[in-house]
Amino acid sequence: MGLNIEIKARYDDLDLFKSKLVQLPVSFEGEDYQTDTFYIVPQGRLKLRESNLYGSILIPYIRSDEKGTKQSDYDLLPVSDPQKTKNLLSNILGVRGEVKKRRLIYIFENVRIHLDEVESLGNFIEFEAVIDDMKQIESNNQKVQWLLEYFNIDADHLLRVAYIDLISK
Repeated sequence: MGLNIEIKARYDDLDLFKSKLVQLPVSFEGEDYQTDTFYIVPQGRLKLRESNLYGSILIPYIRSDEKGTKQSDYDLLPVSDPQKTKNLLSNILGVRGEVKKRRLIYIFENVRIHLDEVESLGNFIEFEAVIDDMKQIESNNQKVQWLLEYFNIDADHLLRVAYIDLISK
């Protein structure tokens, strides 16, 4: 499984965010349109992501719901037939809901920076620091904290939960 440190925050003015972002040494990975179908599972979360950049991927993950930086244990399982997979999982597990978003993806060192426009929810940013070695957890926590300060994101804007949880309310 993979491991990352992440935050998600409400950020209404994505143009302001981009103006500060381009002052950093970032690379632009692309514009992605994603549909995430979440399934009912007893523990963690399971979603089928359909993406115009990466194809279809089944993503099981475990992450606590808390404000601030959080660790996420996940796996990325490529799916060759998304419709068949969606039908099968829907029948077996049941669908919890669907999240549709437009995502701009930037890379800052090992941190993926996402600018998300989420259908029916609004604008958000997300930082995901990918951990390759357990010794990197503290340095990546510090990197994410630095980004939060750089973009003036205070604790009141951080989300505890995933987009699907906001939509389900």
